[in-house]
Parts: sequence; structure tokens; C-alpha cells
Amino acid sequence: MSDIEKEASKVELHSTFSKENIDTDQVLSHIKSIDGRIVDITGDVDEAMEYALDAQSVELTEDEERKLLRRIDMFLLPLICVLYSMQFMDKVSSGYAAVMGLRTYYDMKGDQYSWCGSAFYLGYLVFEFPISMILQRFPVAKVSGLFIVLWGMILCLHAVPKNYAGFITLRTFLGILESAVTPAMVIITGQWYKADEQFLRTACWFACNGLGTIMGSAIAHGF
Repeated sequence: MSDIEKEASKVELHSTFSKENIDTDQVLSHIKSIDGRIVDITGDVDEAMEYALDAQSVELTEDEERKLLRRIDMFLLPLICVLYSMQFMDKVSSGYAAVMGLRTYYDMKGDQYSWCGSAFYLGYLVFEFPISMILQRFPVAKVSGLFIVLWGMILCLHAVPKNYAGFITLRTFLGILESAVTPAMVIITGQWYKADEQFLRTACWFACNGLGTIMGSAIAHGF
């Protein structure tokens, strides 16, 4: 056993305190760490303890947990599924547009059409790591909401370009903005569901990639 472990094993409880006496008396003024360093007890410690003592734990019965889970599934999961299917639909929309004359309209030559798909994933790849850090640093709801609104605006602007350069630029920006969708969905699923509930919900919204393909093909066939 090391010296630090021996010192740690000697730690004993000398006093206790509660919510009633925390404001009137500072039970401890300083402590000595296991490496011999003196650590002063400040007011911040008391404030943190006061908050901890005020906090109340909530215990749910199994029936209440099932009702809560059902309500979350009813309101949150469909929204995630629809959003994920929509974002996959516009990834492959250039393929539907090509059948309807996209290459002729922009007078594409050589591998220019291939770059319509590559430009999207290039923007997606470049911004994937920055957006993952942004989502962890700032509120997920606000960041993902902002990116979804901007994504919709860029998607609408696809009808505006009169030349190939403008179209390929919009495809790149579309990939940048869509890079936030999957990380945001993973974080939201982790926030709202317990570990043993996340797999099935993640599988549900991820499977909506196929739903997006079906919907996109049906819409393209109608036009």
C-alpha cells in the first residue's frame, strides 16, 4: 500500500452539519489533503452544500415511468424521425432532379454532376467536428434549431441559381448545415432517454433514412 493510500485510510468523520446550522456556524475552516496541502473552506462550499440540501429527489413508480416514456415517445420521437427523413431526402434530391433535366439546365460536362453529391459531403465532412464541439458548448435546442432554420432557407434557395457555380455553392452550404442534424439527434436522445432505452429509439429515427428515400421517390414520381 502506498503512503497516499495509507493516509487516505486514516480519514475519519469529525463533525456533521445540516441545513439549520450551515448559515450560523462554519463547521470547518480548513482541511489537510492527503498530500499535506492545507485547503481553506470558503463560502462557496457552504453555498454549494446549501443548494444540495435544498434539492429534493424525485422517485417515480414503474407505472409513472412507463407513462412518462410513452409521452416522450409520443411528442419527441416523431419530430426526430420526420426531421431525419427530411434531411436524408434532400441529400438524394439531386438524383431526382437529374432525371428531370438538371444536367441539361446547368449544361453540366464531365464530372460536374458527380460534384453535386461530392460538394455536399465535403461541406458535411469539414464542419462535422466543429459542430460537434459547438453542440456540446452551447444549448443543443438553440443551436440545432438555428441550423435547421438555415438549412431550410438554403434548401429553398436551390431554386434560385442560374448557373452551375451557384448551385454547387448551395450544395456545399447545405452539407455544412446538415452536419448538425445527426450529432444533435444523438445528444437529444441521450438527454431524454435512459441508457437501456436509447438503442431502440436511435434505431427508429436512423431507419427513417429509408422513409426519406421512399417519400422523395414518390414526390419525384408525382412531378
